[in-house]
Amino acid sequence: MQSFTIPLSNNATVAGIHSIPNPAASPLHRPLIVGLHGGTYDCHYFDATPDYSASRASIAFGIPFVSIDRPCVGGTSSFLPVPGGSNFNQETGRWLHKHILPALWSEFGNGCNCIVLLCHSLGVMGGIVAAAMHAQDEKPRYPLGGLIVSGMGDKASPSANNSPPPVYEKVGSDHVAMPVDVKDVMMFKPGTCSPEVLAHSDRLNTVTPVVELQQYPTIWLPTWRDSWAKHVAAPVMFALVENDVVFEANEEEIRSCTAAFENSVRVDGSLVKGAPHCMELSYWSQGWYARCFGFAMECSVSLVC
Repeated sequence: MQSFTIPLSNNATVAGIHSIPNPAASPLHRPLIVGLHGGTYDCHYFDATPDYSASRASIAFGIPFVSIDRPCVGGTSSFLPVPGGSNFNQETGRWLHKHILPALWSEFGNGCNCIVLLCHSLGVMGGIVAAAMHAQDEKPRYPLGGLIVSGMGDKASPSANNSPPPVYEKVGSDHVAMPVDVKDVMMFKPGTCSPEVLAHSDRLNTVTPVVELQQYPTIWLPTWRDSWAKHVAAPVMFALVENDVVFEANEEEIRSCTAAFENSVRVDGSLVKGAPHCMELSYWSQGWYARCFGFAMECSVSLVC
């Protein structure tokens, strides 16, 4: 994918990478898919290697794909410290809805009729907040066609509850890094990803805001249903993975999590058997991407038919 940096309406900047296929190869109804990475990764999470990249599906289906560094990570501007009266998740969603997604729509939305958010792990929080804000905005500056979620559940897994928290290395005053050997054990059950991907673990490892790690269990998990998910109106595709060491993942949890989107026009839920936390980097990668792009295209058609 190709790198970009574009200015925002709040005098900040957003950085990321994109795959923009020739419009001649695109379907009649074309979404713009925007990837939001999880913690300890940046925009390259969705473009780890040629074989484990959203660009393959982007080119195959003729659908543009953009992956950004989320606010406070990589080349995208930071809002830290979190403004008073807000929290990290809320501020991320506000930046997405007010500034980042309108800028991406203006820059990359030509020939598309909506944005579909593809969110992984901690990136899910800002994505759901942005989708909720979009639904409550009388004059949104971009059309939201759908929301895709993976790697974020509602309850900590039994292994997470029974294990000491991972040890992070402090990087500056606001960020931490996870040692790669610890991270690989958490993200991948043995045998679920290619040695090719693990060879890039150092390159893909990125610092994460401390406050995000602190607030997702204390602020996000207790409130996400009533504060945000119930306001989402766009279609939702929600997936948990069976071998997630972070979140409890079973059919009951799928039913519980999808029920939170009570005002969405469509909610699809699935438990992906065998897949690890970082499904997009695993052997399930291209099958999952094919499903995500298919859902996004369905969302695009549903807006006009």
